[in-house]
Amino acid sequence: MEEPTPAEVIHAALEGLLEIIATSSEDLRLFHDAISKARLTPLPSFPRAAVVLTESIVKRLTKVDQELEELVIALGVPRPTRPK
Repeated sequence: MEEPTPAEVIHAALEGLLEIIATSSEDLRLFHDAISKARLTPLPSFPRAAVVLTESIVKRLTKVDQELEELVIALGVPRPTRPK
């Protein structure tokens, strides 16, 4: 069996990344909507463990955002801009 070319490997990796990003963005939108609704209702006591978990999630999502930006730069594609 013939080895894939470097271009084929890169395209396969990017395709996998795009699939994960699409799924994750849908999941994040659902979580965003659920948390936005929760903010409008009286909240039960918020245990310290939940606060720590929330901080951890924010740090990891920030790191993923930074790494995706690094990937975009490495690929030489224009940097995406956020809508205002």
